[in-house]
Amino acid sequence: MTTTTTLASPLRTTVDPSFELRLVEAIRPITEHFLAVGIHHLFDTGIYDALADRPPVPIPALADELTMDVDRLRGFLLYLANEDIVQLADDRVALTGRARGLDEFRAWYTFLIGGYATTIQQIGGALARGAPDCTRNGAYVGVGSCEISRYDGMPMTLDLLEQGGVTAQELLDLGCGNALYLTEFAKAVPGLRAVGVEPDPDGYRAAVGLVERTGMAERVRLVNASATDFLRDPPPECRPDLIVLGYVLQEILAQEGEEAVLDLLRDVVARFPRINVVVIEVSDEIGNPAVMRHGVARNFWNPYFLIHYFTRQRLARKAYWDELFRRAGLTVAGFTSTDPHIDSSGIELGYLLRGPDYH
Repeated sequence: MTTTTTLASPLRTTVDPSFELRLVEAIRPITEHFLAVGIHHLFDTGIYDALADRPPVPIPALADELTMDVDRLRGFLLYLANEDIVQLADDRVALTGRARGLDEFRAWYTFLIGGYATTIQQIGGALARGAPDCTRNGAYVGVGSCEISRYDGMPMTLDLLEQGGVTAQELLDLGCGNALYLTEFAKAVPGLRAVGVEPDPDGYRAAVGLVERTGMAERVRLVNASATDFLRDPPPECRPDLIVLGYVLQEILAQEGEEAVLDLLRDVVARFPRINVVVIEVSDEIGNPAVMRHGVARNFWNPYFLIHYFTRQRLARKAYWDELFRRAGLTVAGFTSTDPHIDSSGIELGYLLRGPDYH
């Protein structure tokens, strides 16, 4: 007689009929994380640009063109095909319509994924008391931030200059990133001279490369230094009538303290009495549910707020900045935020400031 042995129950997992549906929903953030990283690599490796506006390309030919391992490239493309980013047929690859629509938003992937993917991997360890700050990739942060500034910082600055009737001859950008902001302004304003100050070595190197590639070296000068170090002893030929502090005060506030921010602003107007100061900052709204329900706030600003707790950058709300500028002896001559067609959350703050001796 044959005896049938049944596996002991501890080796079996008992689940209810809804388990699979709940599993799919529970792990959705994992696939979204992988997809965001995959899209960043698609852009960053040159694959996207190699496929843009081309008919389907044989995968071996694409691998040769980009000096890539053909089997790994094929695996990466198969993954992206399942996410409707590329389409594959007969071992040929092309971008999908969905992928072509992503190019407009490439900068956000450069900034958050290229710049901060390693940062979020460090958060668990950084929660421990006394743990060091998380690191970030300064080059990607600089490039991504400057590219995004086409949509926020640049038009906000132009709006402020128009409000104040400012015609700038020399621009000093303290924290210039990869210098895209500077080169674009120099192109837009004939005869404008510009000085860019960037503390991050990788960001500075990216800025030097961009200025050289755009042929702007005669009009745009670059310095690898912090804003406070530069202002402590600026070169005598530096005579700006416009200073831009784009997302810089938040770093000084975290790393050197409130008094350092006040000293910097007071020193600027004391050294350059007729200066126009443009400040672009971000209002700290992570604890404001009414704001955080906004689509852009949920999908961009919430991750942005998170990383600032771990990377020595301190955000503050509008009322704080208003009072700090008053204490520094500055007058708010103009205020703006982002175009509501781009971001209607009102989280970004743009100020045109002037000192007491401005006339």
